[in-house]
Amino acid sequence: MNLKSKILPVSHTAKLAIFVVLAAKLLVLALGYVVTYVNEGPAAPLFVLEHLFNRWDAPHYQTLAQNGYVNGGDEANFIVFFPLYPLLIKAVTFDFAYANISALAVANICSLIAFIYLYKLAKMEFNESAALKTVLFLSVFPTAYFLTVPYTEGLFFATVIACFYYARKNSWALAGLLGFLAALTRLAGLLVLPALLVEYYHQRGWKPQKTRLNVVFAFSALAGFSIYLGINAVVTGNPFTFMAIEATHWSNTFDPWKGLTGAFGWATGGQFTSNLTIGIAPIAFAVFGLIMVGFAIWKRLRPTYTVYMFLSWGLAVSTSWWISVPRYVMAIFPLFILMGAYSNRKAINAVIVAASLAWLCFFTVLFALGWWAF
Repeated sequence: MNLKSKILPVSHTAKLAIFVVLAAKLLVLALGYVVTYVNEGPAAPLFVLEHLFNRWDAPHYQTLAQNGYVNGGDEANFIVFFPLYPLLIKAVTFDFAYANISALAVANICSLIAFIYLYKLAKMEFNESAALKTVLFLSVFPTAYFLTVPYTEGLFFATVIACFYYARKNSWALAGLLGFLAALTRLAGLLVLPALLVEYYHQRGWKPQKTRLNVVFAFSALAGFSIYLGINAVVTGNPFTFMAIEATHWSNTFDPWKGLTGAFGWATGGQFTSNLTIGIAPIAFAVFGLIMVGFAIWKRLRPTYTVYMFLSWGLAVSTSWWISVPRYVMAIFPLFILMGAYSNRKAINAVIVAASLAWLCFFTVLFALGWWAF
């Protein structure tokens, strides 16, 4: 009876949103499982799970969880990865032979939390219908499989979206804590600082004289980033080692023009699927992100979100190597709120969902095979 009383107050729209999220996740997991089973050869379910989506950066997080940061060998290059996700993997792993399963669990639990807060935030800004569509559009976004695979997307979305939610609720201590955690998850976590400052003064009618001591919570991301710099300093002797390694080992520097021209070169001269994943898609997603920033300005979206969108888009396209732009553009979560609020034609929505779902399946299969997919 007690359980029933807790379930009943949840609206039909919210239940439908939960169904959409779970269905999309099950689709991604099922595709990944089948591809891994076929690609790796028939094996026991536990073996398949241990290899499920364990591609590209995923095993690096698990290595960090097991060994921590080091200053020698190839593992020294893993200093570019922020510490919170590996720490959470370590906290729930009892046998590192199954670390990938722990990493999957952390990523998926966090992304479910992210979807809950995204729904609540969109409902707060608009209504339940917009909130449902917001969740739907993110669930089937072409790179939404990153909310299921053992990457930082789930954790990053959870911390950032919840941070914005509590800032909107004027709960600055909670917002500050979540901003701190976001900055321990990814470099983009620093972007919550200017966004929180905008939200703080927007709530106060842009009157500096209304500043109170709780404004300090808007700067909490700096504390998280400072810890990461401290880790760099302790491990390597230089707080900015991660920047040097990004440039030398990962061939990534601040050079958006090189990133654009490089992507164009792959788009026009690369072989399939590289021409798509390294060339066409990064350019297309960059353009899409910029259009959505313009749309936010046109619709006069709350300045907090517009600032965050613009800065996130700028960071996504700021590098000399655009191969992850489609993944980073997905992190501009207010664009999904915009889509949910202003997409009112069912036929158009159906086309968007169908096309997104097709690309989601395609890129999920590529990723599960170990091919580059952002």
